[in-house]
Amino acid sequence: MNKNSESFRDVCHNCHRPLKACFCDELKPFDTYFEFCLLMHPKEAKFSHMGTGRMANAALINCNIIVGENFDNNAQVQKIIGSRDYFPMLLYPGETSLNLSKDKFSENYFEGRRPLLFILDGTWPCAKSMMRDSLCLHDLPRLSFDSSIESKFSIRQQPAKYCLSTIESIYQVLLNLERQGIEDLGVSKDVLPLGLEKLVEFQNKCATDPKMNSYSRDHGSYKEPEKRKKSKKWEGRSICFEDDNYK
Repeated sequence: MNKNSESFRDVCHNCHRPLKACFCDELKPFDTYFEFCLLMHPKEAKFSHMGTGRMANAALINCNIIVGENFDNNAQVQKIIGSRDYFPMLLYPGETSLNLSKDKFSENYFEGRRPLLFILDGTWPCAKSMMRDSLCLHDLPRLSFDSSIESKFSIRQQPAKYCLSTIESIYQVLLNLERQGIEDLGVSKDVLPLGLEKLVEFQNKCATDPKMNSYSRDHGSYKEPEKRKKSKKWEGRSICFEDDNYK
């Protein structure tokens, strides 16, 4: 069993969270036609107890995680991109992306191969840098979606209302794939938003409980989402990377 170096708490091998904050037993892993590969930034991997990537990975049978910042020389990523078995794509907005909310995959779009979707897992600034530096991802077919919902990952402040967490993004992808008849998951996929709900509930409890070491209300580091000020650094700055807008 892994041990936390500071408190020696037992840690789940799946989500890397303390066992008392682990919800893996309730996630009920489910199978998908699409394969998912989370490209996780090292900072996200280090502080994964605050992220949703590992929780999504625990819920998706056809999912794996590759940690890194620049994947041009990553053997695992290069093997997937060069494989004849997979049709690799990237979930990332852009002018040339196929919008799953509006567009449908054309016949034989996947060329008889298994569709595999890369997803950048990190903060939005980290994901932007990962996309900029990983030239091998630039020519992959891109997928995107329209979202009218705001992120429920309230413990973290997003740079814009339409910015969703990793687990929420995967859920939206699956909803659209089901609508197109590519996936048939029924209620199985609902473990994703339910898992996020439990995670946020636990984190909010820790942030406001004076008996917890993470208690921070008196120090002002934790604020309710509706009381937070928008980060000025994102004003006038493009959230996503494109060659002509990176700053």
